Amino acid sequence: MMQRWLRLPYRLSILACLAASALATLHAGYAAGPKLPAGAPSPLMLACAILLGALALLLWRQHRLALRLQALEQLREEAEQARLTSGQQQAREQERLRIGRDIHDDLGQHLLTLKIDLSMLQTSTHDAAPQLEQQLAVIARNVDLTIAALRCVIHDLRPPALDAGLQAACDELLADFTRTTGIGCGCDYQLDAAAGRTHGALLYHVVQEALANIARHARATHVQLCLQQTGATVACRISDDGIGLSGSPPRLGCGLSGMHERVAAAGGSLHIDSRSGAGTTLRVSLPLPVCHDEAMVHH
Repeated sequence: MMQRWLRLPYRLSILACLAASALATLHAGYAAGPKLPAGAPSPLMLACAILLGALALLLWRQHRLALRLQALEQLREEAEQARLTSGQQQAREQERLRIGRDIHDDLGQHLLTLKIDLSMLQTSTHDAAPQLEQQLAVIARNVDLTIAALRCVIHDLRPPALDAGLQAACDELLADFTRTTGIGCGCDYQLDAAAGRTHGALLYHVVQEALANIARHARATHVQLCLQQTGATVACRISDDGIGLSGSPPRLGCGLSGMHERVAAAGGSLHIDSRSGAGTTLRVSLPLPVCHDEAMVHH
């Protein structure tokens, strides 16, 4: 409450009032008291000057303290927001893992049992009923497609490639991309394991979606991937030398639109820079959890 009343306009008013009071007192002292020698400062003038100097120093120190408290409060709020964002991201990741395990253990086992039963039924009816055998083959193929789709869902929830770490998973993505498209790739990694664990799945999907778009539309000859950690931020940059995106701003497809929403939900940002004939660069920036005590010490 005191800080609110001692803002700059009020401080200036207090100083003006004190200065006016000091001048009025000084004038009254000169009018009533004996004359001092020429050039000799009066005790009252010295006292007023000291008082004003002390008050100015006090207000200046209070102003500095108020600024520091404001900065600490802002830092505390940012650390709390980062903690909440990290907690939400971890909760979502844990939920994805749980859903993936439940799907694999429950639905996956049922589909596998159904496939085994169909195989046994096909064996027992082989050459006995051609029409039934043909129908069983169709059913078996549909079961295989369902199992493949189920695996895709589980892998999308938590890519198994991340078990070896984010860098190894990205290396595998780039190698597969080069093998299937013939487009050369380069990579630059400057991040620790903690950053990969925090946003590994999200960054993996970003790289995966970006490479898929480059393969379909870019007509590129080279792709460069950069994963870099700077302070409490991890950045991902994917550049290609292709034909670029049409439209200004570039139009996002369904995949990148969904990725933009996931990045925003994690407290980050996604930007695309592209010019026709000059390639495309996708940039993703994501916050990392900050230790509150360390942030206070560094500040």
